[in-house]
Amino acid sequence: MSKRPSSAVWETKHATATSTVRVGATVDVVFARWNRMEEFPSFMEGVLEIRRLNEKQFILKSESGGEFFESLCEIVLMIPQKRLAWRTLSGPESSGVVCFERAKEGTEVTLKMRYDSESGWNNQEQVKSRMQGNLERFKALVEASKEA
Repeated sequence: MSKRPSSAVWETKHATATSTVRVGATVDVVFARWNRMEEFPSFMEGVLEIRRLNEKQFILKSESGGEFFESLCEIVLMIPQKRLAWRTLSGPESSGVVCFERAKEGTEVTLKMRYDSESGWNNQEQVKSRMQGNLERFKALVEASKEA
């Protein structure tokens, strides 16, 4: 496994992005649907495939700007119906957390990511736009399902 850079390198090489959406379904339904990671390619632009290896690790195949990436990822925190956090162990460095909060008429979903701005993700506005689009498509998927 490759050694991660010092925090000073992390700060200069990485960027952060946050997006939020309100989904018209209960937090239980929304969290359960998000936890079906294998379905991410159906609503996440740039995600080509996710394959679970076990309860904590998965392989993520993605594309950005014509470049293809493969990462080994690890779930570092899971609080059911509240929060799920991950980080990459190999491939382009990234980490993130998705938070689920009960809201009037549904669930508020907030996705926060920290990513390597030198690995095909160098346009921060494009990243934020893609994240928001992904959350909007997730919302539509959940709300259109019989579970909502």
